[in-house]
Amino acid sequence: MGKKDRSELVDDVRQRIARETLKDPAKLELRRKHLQSAARLLDELVELGYDIDTLDDLRQLGKPWKSAIPALVRWLPRINDPEVKENIVRCLSVPWTRDRATAELISEFRKFAPIDPDHSQDLSSLSSAQFIKHLSTIQRCDPSRPLAWAIGNALSIVDVKGFESQVIELCRRSEYGAARQMLVFGLGRFQSSEAEEAAIELLKDGDVKLHAIIALGKMKSKRALFELERLITDERASIRKEARKTITKISR
Repeated sequence: MGKKDRSELVDDVRQRIARETLKDPAKLELRRKHLQSAARLLDELVELGYDIDTLDDLRQLGKPWKSAIPALVRWLPRINDPEVKENIVRCLSVPWTRDRATAELISEFRKFAPIDPDHSQDLSSLSSAQFIKHLSTIQRCDPSRPLAWAIGNALSIVDVKGFESQVIELCRRSEYGAARQMLVFGLGRFQSSEAEEAAIELLKDGDVKLHAIIALGKMKSKRALFELERLITDERASIRKEARKTITKISR
C-alpha cells in the first residue's frame, strides 16, 4: 500500500468514525470531553506539523512521531482526564521514545496503579478478546486500572536503563495486582541477578505468574528451572503450557 493509499484509507476511517459518533449522543459527549481535555496538547502537535484531530490519529500516521515526544512527555503529568492520559501513554509506548519519558511513566504508575486488597483474580487464562472485554469493564468501574496497565506496558517498551531498580520494586508490589503484568513481562530485558530473583519470586503471584514465566524464558534463567518444573502441574493450562515452553527454551 502506497503512502497516498494509506492516507486515503486513514481519512476514510476517520470520517466513518466521525459519522458514527455524530449518531450517538453518548459518544459525541465523550469525544467533546476528550477534545476539551487534550485541546492544548493537540494545538501543539498541529503546530509541529501533525495533521490530526485526536491523539488516536497520531498512532495512525504510518510513520514515527519522533518530534511529538517532548510535548507528549511534558503534558503527561498535566492532563487529569484518565482516558486522555492513557492515550498519551499509548503514544509514548514506542521504542523511539527512548528514555525521555521513563521517569514520568514510573511516577504516573505510582500515582495510578490501584491498591487492590483483593488482587487474587488470575487473568492469565483469558484470551485476547476476553482480556480486552475485562479492561473495558474495569475501565467503567475504575478508569485508573487500564491506565496503570497501559503505563506498565509502556515501561516494557521504552528504555529503562538506569531505572531498573525502580521497575523491579514496582513489580514486587503485589497490591498493584494485574496492573504489573507488562512490567513483569519487561523484566525479560534485564540482565541482572536482581531482576532474575524478582521474576522467580513472582512465579508465586497469580496476577503476574504467566508474565514472570515468559520473562525468565527471555533471561534463559537456569536458576528458575526447579520452580518452573513445579508449574508443569499447575491447574491452569496456560501456565502449564508456558512453563513447558520456557523449560525447553532454557535447557537448549
